[in-house]
Amino acid sequence: MSEQPTGPPAGPPRGPMFMRDEYQNLIDEFTKDVKDQLKDEVKSLLLIGSVVSKEHIAGESDCDFLIILKDKASGDKLKKSMEKISQLVHKYLEDPLYGSLLDVEVLSENDIPKKGESSDYSWTRTLVAQRGKALIGDNLFAKVEVKDEDAKESAKEMAESFLAQMEELTQQKDIDEYDKLYLTAEAVLGCACAYLFFNGEREFYKSSAVILFEDKYRDKIRIDSVQTSHRLRLAAKSVNTKNFEERALKFCKEVIKEISK
Repeated sequence: MSEQPTGPPAGPPRGPMFMRDEYQNLIDEFTKDVKDQLKDEVKSLLLIGSVVSKEHIAGESDCDFLIILKDKASGDKLKKSMEKISQLVHKYLEDPLYGSLLDVEVLSENDIPKKGESSDYSWTRTLVAQRGKALIGDNLFAKVEVKDEDAKESAKEMAESFLAQMEELTQQKDIDEYDKLYLTAEAVLGCACAYLFFNGEREFYKSSAVILFEDKYRDKIRIDSVQTSHRLRLAAKSVNTKNFEERALKFCKEVIKEISK
């Protein structure tokens, strides 16, 4: 017989089991509310982005949801459907625990790209959505065929939009310094992701792009501004932001040059 412990009973367990996972709680609660309140409108609900594979940066990465509406909730009924969705989303945006995490995109079934057809929906966004997790219904993007030439063209457009953002930032004089740093980092990482998409990379997120650059592309393009942007997202205590704006603009221009050859 094993020896029985003596002394006072152990106190309640402590530590990680009491830690609150805001992301998982948001996923659970938002999914439940969509099921309860929007069952007649929603065909599927996807969780997309780095939270799917637990590669997100806690407190900084968004928790991205993609709502796909049924055909009958689109068209003439779209306004009413969007009003219901807006009311639900507003509830979460007003919550101090979830307000800074939630990001919601809404599409109709007809917006999903179809084989052999052009699409108004970005092909790079389609690549991200394909890796999404279906919380309600099926992932309707899973079987979408994305041609290499379409992905490359979409990556160019993506890089050009972030370069335009970066150029606009350099002209703004009255912007808060923190906001400027944040938006500069976003522009750099956006161009970095476009560069990776153009080069055929698929298994990455904005939060992990720096790893690919360090492993595969450090000899092909300067990556210091990508590293700085990643460290800023991690809220690292010591980040060299000297000439960061200048380096960021140069990187974005270099990306455009490289993928336009």
